[in-house]
Amino acid sequence: MAKAKRRVRRKPQPKAGGSIWLWGFVGLAIVGGMYAYQHRKDMPSMLAHAGAVAGMPKMTQDAPTPAVKPKIKTAAVIPEPRATPALPVPPAAIPAATAAIPVALPINRPAIDRPGMRAQTGGRFVLCSAGSGTNCVVDGNTFWQDGIRIQLADIDVPGVEAARCPGEKQKAVAAKLRLQAILNDGTFVLSGSNRRDDLNGGKLRIAMRAGRSIGDQMVSEGLARRWTGQSSSWCG
Repeated sequence: MAKAKRRVRRKPQPKAGGSIWLWGFVGLAIVGGMYAYQHRKDMPSMLAHAGAVAGMPKMTQDAPTPAVKPKIKTAAVIPEPRATPALPVPPAAIPAATAAIPVALPINRPAIDRPGMRAQTGGRFVLCSAGSGTNCVVDGNTFWQDGIRIQLADIDVPGVEAARCPGEKQKAVAAKLRLQAILNDGTFVLSGSNRRDDLNGGKLRIAMRAGRSIGDQMVSEGLARRWTGQSSSWCG
């Protein structure tokens, strides 16, 4: 059998790149040596400065901080006060003139004579005429007694002299005669009334007998009317 042929291993050839790096370092060393020779006088100070720089702590560069935009301060706008219309001021109160209060002055009026009730003697009255004396009958509600003219205050009767028709005159005569008869019939009492006395001096009174007004008796007989404040016609 034929012998197998040996394989001969070839030695690896050095790469060309390694020699290039070597020559580069050599060149740098030569350049450095030449620089050092030319600056040999400044070398001590340069070495000292290099050592001081090497001994300083390494300053870490801070990350750049983002620029902060300055805040713009806006001035507060104060609203101007609105001019409000001035409210009308009421005029000052004018002091009211004090009205003069009229003061009633006392008036001299004739006093109302209200005599106490006293018994009057009848049986002596006549019809008034010339020389008839102090006790006489004038008309249906008027008579004289002891020189005082008395008028019955609670009735109104027709007048003889002021009659406006025959019928009124007839009733006036009948009332006059009837009052004479009643007064002469017995004792009666005179009392005061709310009516003022006659300006001619006559006294307005109410004649009472047995608790009843003589005027009411004549009204019931149709010879008089109750006093209402004014006289009325008897005609018709």
